Amino acid sequence: MNQEQLTAIIERIANNTATDEDISVYSAWCDAQQEQAQELNDLSDIEAFTFRQIQRRTGLSTRKWMMIRRIAAAAAVTGILAGSLYIYKYANHRVTPAPIAAVTTDHPITAGKNTATLTLANGKTIVLADSHDGKLTNQAGSEITKTTDGSLEYHPVATGAAIDIQYNKLSTARGEQYQITLPDGTKVWLNAATTLTFPTSFANLPSRKVDVTGEAYFEVTPDAAHPFIVRTTQQEVKVLGTSFNINNYADEPLAKTTLIQGAIKINNGKTLTPGQQAISAKDGAMKIANVATEATIAWKNGYFEFNDEDIYEIMRKVSRWYNVEVIYEGDIPMNAMEGTISRFEDVTKVLNTIQKTGLLRFRIAQKKIYVSKY
Repeated sequence: MNQEQLTAIIERIANNTATDEDISVYSAWCDAQQEQAQELNDLSDIEAFTFRQIQRRTGLSTRKWMMIRRIAAAAAVTGILAGSLYIYKYANHRVTPAPIAAVTTDHPITAGKNTATLTLANGKTIVLADSHDGKLTNQAGSEITKTTDGSLEYHPVATGAAIDIQYNKLSTARGEQYQITLPDGTKVWLNAATTLTFPTSFANLPSRKVDVTGEAYFEVTPDAAHPFIVRTTQQEVKVLGTSFNINNYADEPLAKTTLIQGAIKINNGKTLTPGQQAISAKDGAMKIANVATEATIAWKNGYFEFNDEDIYEIMRKVSRWYNVEVIYEGDIPMNAMEGTISRFEDVTKVLNTIQKTGLLRFRIAQKKIYVSKY
């Protein structure tokens, strides 16, 4: 069997159009290529995680799961799976093909970039994409430096005098992300459309308080004598030293704090353990859920992770990162979808892959994405 014949059989299996003979031939090929074919454990961490999610969510039998693994391995060998995104709809555990024209655009829509705007206490703003590497300024007990890898660092400076604490803001617009190291060594990653407000020094303060709107990931430096507190519009998170993610966008119906390592206390009440998420509604109601933390911090690691999300949830992420407006036309299917793809792919690749579910179609005009039912 040559590669052209093999590719055709794999495509028919993926599209649910394979015959019994196709399955028999393909299984025999898999057995013959057991040592050469690229198995699941050899795929990237992102792809492997996605397949594990599919198995867990769909309840596929071991036999069917092994078939999916074999399809993935063979597809990786033959080049069918060009990207890392797999989106499924769960109708009898089958993937439905959709012969829809590919999404194109004559107005380039670029992925987000690594930049932000720093607003000093005196109102001066510094656009970090335009600033030089190295020392930017001294301010109220800290030296502010832009590193060569494109992040911001605050280093405490001894002055010998009382420090007049001032507050700065680091803001990302839509289509931007950035990283900062605070004066105590705590590292914060800001997703698109996020603002972090923080003091220029934590010296002589009883606690380390910051405010955030949008989404941010924290790796907090331990200091038992000075707890670290993150305030949002709906939650207050108290930690000593840990890592966690906060999603507090105004256009999201729920505020979510997800613990990755350590322990945090929410609103001076419930203490979270790793893998738990505190979910707050706008009316103040809160619940605790166990979640897949990999999906929560996927944005920080450079990819989208859609985890049982409907198209509205998915497109809010796409809209913020690619800085585009999304317009919905008519009744929109609310099927839950799941998938993984790099955040630095062209937006048309993301949309074209979603279209393959056979649920939705997209078109782009004047940097606006229109969504309609297939």
